[in-house]
Amino acid sequence: MKNKHLKNILIILVISIIITFTFDFVYGGDNFQVISILLNVLYGIIIGTSISLSGIISHFIINKYDITKNPIKTYIILLVAIFLFITIDVLLINTLWYRFVLNIPFQRILSSSTIIISSIVTIFVGLTIFFIILSNTFMKRFLGSEKEKQKAIEEASIAKFETLKSQINPHFLFNSLNSLSTLILIDPKRADEFTSSLSNIYRYVLDNQDEDLVSVKQELEFARVYIELQAIRFSNNFEIDIQEFAGDEGTMIIPLSLQLLLENVFKHNIISQKNKVLISISFEDDYIVIRNNKTSRKEFKESHSVGLSNILNRYELVSDGVCIIEDTSISFTVKLPLVTTD
Repeated sequence: MKNKHLKNILIILVISIIITFTFDFVYGGDNFQVISILLNVLYGIIIGTSISLSGIISHFIINKYDITKNPIKTYIILLVAIFLFITIDVLLINTLWYRFVLNIPFQRILSSSTIIISSIVTIFVGLTIFFIILSNTFMKRFLGSEKEKQKAIEEASIAKFETLKSQINPHFLFNSLNSLSTLILIDPKRADEFTSSLSNIYRYVLDNQDEDLVSVKQELEFARVYIELQAIRFSNNFEIDIQEFAGDEGTMIIPLSLQLLLENVFKHNIISQKNKVLISISFEDDYIVIRNNKTSRKEFKESHSVGLSNILNRYELVSDGVCIIEDTSISFTVKLPLVTTD
């Protein structure tokens, strides 16, 4: 960083000296003397060094204001501040130089077209050079800050998504074992069937819990197997209609989302021969729709519940689509957006 600032200062110094010699040649002739050369070099160094001090102002302003939040405001403030500084600086240095070094009276300094033109050109060139350097620095700083901001957001999203995915495995296992313990007490034979089916289903959970997305057809197949497991548990006291998916093979969905929604159906409703639950899985536009009627509601505790909130939070991180929830007195519907991949 220090080498970069030194390079910018040297550029300004060299250009300032060149401008000084150019004006001296144009308006003073080509009779250069040693003293004249030394004075031109000294003037170039003084004016160049003073102009380069505006870098302190730009550094202060860039650090004070948040470039990522107010880039235009920050840049306008920089432009105004640097313009005022360089203008005042050049006029002051020129006035002092011509008056005390070259011994020119103030009245002549103010009326000399050569001095005025020299000052205007010096200001213009100084501003041009500095704004080129400033714009380059500003853009690099802005793009760097934006990149760091996006990286932080992305890392936070990934961490949140991984946390949400890590909830699925223990959640599924807890509810399955809870169901199994109930079956063991009331129907050991069905408990044995449940255990056998559970081992097959759990393989899918282990294989896909770390995936961001899975194909719709793959998730539908898992939903059918999961329904068979619940049929053992609830003695087929529910009906389900699953529509075949005729869309593209690359259409994706959040893994285990159907299982979590189906689990909510069984958890929130009393399921018996008198209270049959009707479930449907269908497709509308760019959504997969899971709908069920409402029977007498169970009383349950919210602890260990992941379900719908997990799905909604995961969808926010992998898709721009919005999940739709329709809750009426007779039915509950969740519409999950289908995700297409290139």
